[in-house]
Amino acid sequence: MNYNQIIIFKNDAVGDLTQSLPAINNIVSSHEDQKITIYLSERSKNFSFLIKGKNIIFKNLNYDLNFIDKIKLISVLIKNNIDKIFILSPKNFYFFLPLFFRSIKFYGVCVDHFSNYKRPKKYLRKFLTKYVINQRDATYKRDSISLIQLKLVNRSDNNHIVNYDFESNNVFLNNYINKNYAYFHIKQKIITELGWSDNDLELLFQEILKHHENVFITRDIEESIKKKTYNFKYNYIDLTKLKSIKNKSKLFLFDYIEGKDLFNVINNSKKIIAFHGMMTNLGSLNKKKVLDLFYCKINNKKDYQNYRNSFYEFKPVYKDYDFTIPSKNIDKTLKKMNYSLIK
Repeated sequence: MNYNQIIIFKNDAVGDLTQSLPAINNIVSSHEDQKITIYLSERSKNFSFLIKGKNIIFKNLNYDLNFIDKIKLISVLIKNNIDKIFILSPKNFYFFLPLFFRSIKFYGVCVDHFSNYKRPKKYLRKFLTKYVINQRDATYKRDSISLIQLKLVNRSDNNHIVNYDFESNNVFLNNYINKNYAYFHIKQKIITELGWSDNDLELLFQEILKHHENVFITRDIEESIKKKTYNFKYNYIDLTKLKSIKNKSKLFLFDYIEGKDLFNVINNSKKIIAFHGMMTNLGSLNKKKVLDLFYCKINNKKDYQNYRNSFYEFKPVYKDYDFTIPSKNIDKTLKKMNYSLIK
C-alpha cells in the first residue's frame, strides 16, 4: 500500500455528484494502491454507495464551508501525507490551499462565468498542477461538466463501465418496486412558478397512466411540503414509519425516501419524468428512459445564456434521454410530453 493519500472534494448537491461519478471512478481505479478520502456534503452523503472501491473512506463536509470546516481541513493536510487533491467542487477556499501546501499536487475544475467572473482568479490557477475550465461564459456548444472532469483525470471519454444496480434491502419497499410503473418527482417550487394546480397534476398523472400501469411519486424533503395533501386520490407510503394508506389508486406517493431506497425506486421504473435536476441525473446513470422537464424562466438575454449553458453542461446524451420545456398551460405541456410518453 502506498501511504501517500488522495483527497477528493465533492461536497455539493446529489445531481452534481452524479456528473462527477465518471471522473471519481477513474481516480479510484487509477489509484488502487492508495487510500482515498472523499468528502461529500450533507446533501449527498446518503449516495456514497454510488462510488465503489475498497480503498475509499467517506467523510462529511458542509455544502457551505464554515470557519471550523476550514480549520479542520488545514489540520488534515498538515498531519497526513497527501499526494494529490482533486477539487471537483470549485469552492473558493480550496484554491487557496496550493499557496501553502506546495508539496501536494492539486487538480481542479475552474469556472469562467459572465461579466468576467472567474473562480478562482487567474493568478491562483498557476499554483494548480493541472486544471480544466468550465466555460459558463461560452456562447457556443461546449462539453458537459462530466466530460470536462474526465479531461482533468486524463480521460477523453466515459468508456469506464460501472454498473449502478443495487439490490434493495428494504423488504417493505420491495412490496412495491416489483410493480410496472413510471416515476414522477413533484418539485414544488417549479410547480408553483408554473401555476399548476392539483387538478393540473392529476391531468398529468392520468396522461402518464395511459402508457404505464402505475405512477410512483416523490416530492421535496421540506417538512412544510410533506404536510401538503393533494386533491386527487393516491396511495400514501411513509418509509420511516413503514406504513401505508391505501386508496385504491394507481398513484403511489412515497414520503421520507432517500439514498439507496430512492435510487431503487428510480432505477426500477419504466420511465422517469421529472424536472431537470437530481432525479433526472440519477435516472441517467443506468441510461434509463428519462423525460426531462427543463423549466426555463427567461426574462432577458442573460437568462437565455444561463439556461443554454446549463443545458449543455448537465444534459446527458443518449437515445432514451428526452427533454421538453414545460408550459404554464398544462394541456400544452401534455402535448409536448406525448412524443416521449409513447416510446
